[in-house]
Amino acid sequence: MVASGPVADFRPVESNKARILTLRPAPAGTPLDTANSEWVEIRVELDSDLANWRVAHLRALWLEEVGRPVEWEWIYTFGSPHFAKAGEIYRIHSGSQVRAALHPVPDDLAPGRKHVYVAGPVHAARLLWTKGDYVRLVDAFGTVVDEIVVWPDAAAKPQVGAATARR
Repeated sequence: MVASGPVADFRPVESNKARILTLRPAPAGTPLDTANSEWVEIRVELDSDLANWRVAHLRALWLEEVGRPVEWEWIYTFGSPHFAKAGEIYRIHSGSQVRAALHPVPDDLAPGRKHVYVAGPVHAARLLWTKGDYVRLVDAFGTVVDEIVVWPDAAAKPQVGAATARR
């Protein structure tokens, strides 16, 4: 018989499996060639299966004629199954893995992270995060596990999830 440590799987609302750790929006005027310098980091808190967990980008539209004034899209979906260990950090870049392989920026080479890229081909890269947007981490059942507001400072330093506004 093989014994293992506690694993947090198959619980509909398991808010402590993973959290948004850090968000780094690209400074204004960043060219698409360096879209990999924009990223969000997810930290795994418990050994668990993150199958079908998603990172979402939300933008408030603030239009009276729109019934639900939010524009949203899924940025990244963890595969199924996706077994992760406590302490792992996933850096989800807005750019392309091809760009990272051919012309890496320092953020592509940061140690201690598992680098994931939203865009497949180089020309599919785009900058996502602008001031006032939301980043959401949603579990497989659609429950919002963590959320932060994109609010870059004038120096465009990375935002740390714990220091930002949470809902």
